[in-house]
Amino acid sequence: MQNKKIRTDKIVRKLPANAKIVDIKNGISLYNINTFQNIMSWNQYNLNTPALEYFGNKITYGQLPKFVDEYAKGFASLGIKKDSIVTMSLPVSNEYILSLFATCNMGVISNNVNFLFLRNNMAKYTFEKNSDTIIILDVYLPLIIKQIKNTGIKNIIITSLSDYLPEEKKMYFNDLNKLPKKIKEAFEDKDVLSECLEEIKNLKNINFIRMKELIKVGQNSRNNLDYPQVDIKKDSIYSYTSGTTGEPKCIVFTEQSPNAIIEMHGGLNLRDYVGERTLVLIPPSHATGMFYATYLQMAKGKTLVLEPIYDKKTFATDLKDLKINHTLAAASFYLEAVAQNNIEVNGLPHLNRPCTGGEPITESNVYLINNWLKKTGCKEKIAIGGGAGEVGSSALTSYELDPETKTNETGLPIPGVYVKIIDPKTKQEVKQGQRGIIQISSAAAADRYLNNEKATNEYYYYDNKGIRWANLGDIAVLNENGTYSMLGRSSDSYIDENGNTKYLFDIENSLEIDDPIIEWEITAFKTTKNYEVVGQVVLKNEYIGHEDEVIRFLCNKYKLNGIKIYDSFEISEVTGKRDYRLLKHDYNSYYYPFDENSLIEKNYSEKGTITYKIVNNNYVKKDVKQLKKLI
Repeated sequence: MQNKKIRTDKIVRKLPANAKIVDIKNGISLYNINTFQNIMSWNQYNLNTPALEYFGNKITYGQLPKFVDEYAKGFASLGIKKDSIVTMSLPVSNEYILSLFATCNMGVISNNVNFLFLRNNMAKYTFEKNSDTIIILDVYLPLIIKQIKNTGIKNIIITSLSDYLPEEKKMYFNDLNKLPKKIKEAFEDKDVLSECLEEIKNLKNINFIRMKELIKVGQNSRNNLDYPQVDIKKDSIYSYTSGTTGEPKCIVFTEQSPNAIIEMHGGLNLRDYVGERTLVLIPPSHATGMFYATYLQMAKGKTLVLEPIYDKKTFATDLKDLKINHTLAAASFYLEAVAQNNIEVNGLPHLNRPCTGGEPITESNVYLINNWLKKTGCKEKIAIGGGAGEVGSSALTSYELDPETKTNETGLPIPGVYVKIIDPKTKQEVKQGQRGIIQISSAAAADRYLNNEKATNEYYYYDNKGIRWANLGDIAVLNENGTYSMLGRSSDSYIDENGNTKYLFDIENSLEIDDPIIEWEITAFKTTKNYEVVGQVVLKNEYIGHEDEVIRFLCNKYKLNGIKIYDSFEISEVTGKRDYRLLKHDYNSYYYPFDENSLIEKNYSEKGTITYKIVNNNYVKKDVKQLKKLI
């Protein structure tokens, strides 16, 4: 069998002998198998293909069950069993994915937490979840060690980025520059490391064990684990909202949800092939990273190329050097590649499924990205997905749209997903072309928010036909061609002096292809009188040095109260997207035209005050012919 010639919609599936349909949701048949069994059922004829590749170290689909069993036996030796709750705070790595499969087989609930959440309040994410075991990356430990004694943790399983590296690459992560900024800062502070070691000495009732030692226990065990019978209605996964619109909430997924994601994509012609290489950048601590980027791609027989600590500045060269066929990345990653423009013509002929999702993207940005993709030899345009993690992620996709005509539509519902758009005032479904709040019913939807009945009832409801709907809180529109476009968050708005709701994404989406910026964010600052609407922008390379003209141009064209120019937007270590919270609270150094020779510098504040200072045009003027064409 030549894997590269097998389209993923033509995979011959072999279900376990005892598999049977136990439920049907939105027309999707669900079997009494767990996620790992589901993935393996699609790969019984694909056992020699690498499932995981970590800096050259490979694990094939045929080897996966053995590795997963060894992890499970190691966990069992610590007393972990069905219904235990194991907290995982890990980057994209073999240890994370194998731990997820092992806990899945054991009937254990995986509690998947971004380490920044742990650092902020470890008790909230462990003790309050009744979790007494945590699997954590060693470099995260100094950041949370002082909180551990207040959490009830009994087992700390420590992993290392170097454990699965080939021998010749074992020293790769000794370079602190390869670590995230916050972790690098901790490790550069020797006092932090010393304090960590002292704290560990004092925690005498906690079992510290390295993952590689636990795996040896599993390898040497002669006991065969008796895995529990699968119940797809049983709690299986805890995940968390990003917290960008408030306090992060714990989302509870039953075993049904990841199974449904796989079943919902069965038979879809995504124009991809078994054995293709998919670059995984989003950690499974995010529902999208777990369900779409990991589980779904493995069910399609792909090879997951794992990158644990990621810098978007290397995105384009990694696509080239690693010969990546498919990836899911935030739009800012692609725009960084556009800005760098460091891939030669036809340098990415193997890239056939570039995907993004999780945030609306402007038509002008899609144009820039697609032009870059075409130049690099990619024969596909960018595929856009949308839908909150609570509904199973990527509920809407532009997979199957005509590649010649699609632009920035979020796309069509995949099988098992129903969509409607509701007028927020009348609560009635709107007509084609009208805006409203998007609601989605998905076979893969989460069960509830943990211990939060109020939030669950606000997010989900049943209609008179017994169909369960989720209120995403996003503004969307049904287009003439039957596709949906998610325009932005309903909260991304303000009320003007006439009492009208003004959506900031309307300004963002009006950005034109030839405008002098590559990306922007529109923010409204509340003042003591009303709102001031400002633009936070990243310039196209050819306009660096023309900043004063750009400020004048954008303020005049888009009626903005100020412009702030960034070298690039900070990426949130929690979401992997543009750091909206940072931008929303970045109050200083906005510029607005005063006269031909001067600008006004504005500084806002939390209290709504504004301070002003008149400054000379303080940017170097060069050749401005291109800008004058626009004006």
